[in-house]
Amino acid sequence: MLSRKGSLVAFAAACLVSLAAMSGAETHKRISGRTSPPQKPIVTPVEGPSNLHRLGINFQASGMGRTGVWGPTPESYEPPPTDFTEAETNTRPVVLSGADIYRLSCQGCHQADGNGSPPEIPAITGPLQATSATLMERRMQERGRPITPAFARELAAGSKKDLLDRLKKGGQKMPAFGYLTESEVHALIGYLDVLAAVPDKGKPATVIEPRERVGELLVKGTCHICHDAAGTWPRPEELLGGSLPPIAGFTTKKTMPDFIWKVRHGAPVIMGSPPAPFRGRMPVFDYLSDADVASAHLYLMKYPPRNAGGLEEPRG
Repeated sequence: MLSRKGSLVAFAAACLVSLAAMSGAETHKRISGRTSPPQKPIVTPVEGPSNLHRLGINFQASGMGRTGVWGPTPESYEPPPTDFTEAETNTRPVVLSGADIYRLSCQGCHQADGNGSPPEIPAITGPLQATSATLMERRMQERGRPITPAFARELAAGSKKDLLDRLKKGGQKMPAFGYLTESEVHALIGYLDVLAAVPDKGKPATVIEPRERVGELLVKGTCHICHDAAGTWPRPEELLGGSLPPIAGFTTKKTMPDFIWKVRHGAPVIMGSPPAPFRGRMPVFDYLSDADVASAHLYLMKYPPRNAGGLEEPRG
């Protein structure tokens, strides 16, 4: 028979919910109410199969990377305007908040409110609230199983470790986001605490990033959910059959204005045999800014996606 402490630990562990697509690092360091200094994060190319490819899941069978917003039909499509000069030439460093990092890295799966798409993508509220000693003590009291503040802190610390491990290493369906820096994780966790209404949270923090790093976060945190890094660009009939283009071809197939417009507003796709314009299957990421998507284009130009796992190099 379990001891009282053992049963309470098991009860608290059962309250945790799996995460699906957040980002992480090794530790969570509190930096109260100030902007973290630039850490010169090591920007690396995206590589390897997409998360869907890694899991063997068809795009149509998953809620990962979905926004619920779709692009125009071929008949209603309007091409992008020509005033993208600022987005195209702006290479200044960027100050990112935790909300920004969440938007770039997590929202594509967990949605703006953090509720995800259960049961495949659970809400993030449970795991975040389990890291709060205050909430842990309050909830155990409400269930008629009061615990001491010290034991509540012990349980919350264990939950926080589990959370950070999941952020770094990934999970059953969640990809690993171990490339995030400590400051990025701190800013992200600060925002997630707000999103989950955690009472004993620290003050918001921000981090200064080079523009290419912003693009890297978007490409690795959102694009790579569905698109392999490298590979052969599908033929029109393959596209109609469900093949997804590799990230490596994005900058060769589209100019920056076209790329921004495709991501934020959608565009028809030439598919089938004989080739004809169809409404694209890619969701519209209207919560991203022009600057966000321009940063991704800049990143892909400077750090071309790499072959990994036996994937072919892209063809023109």
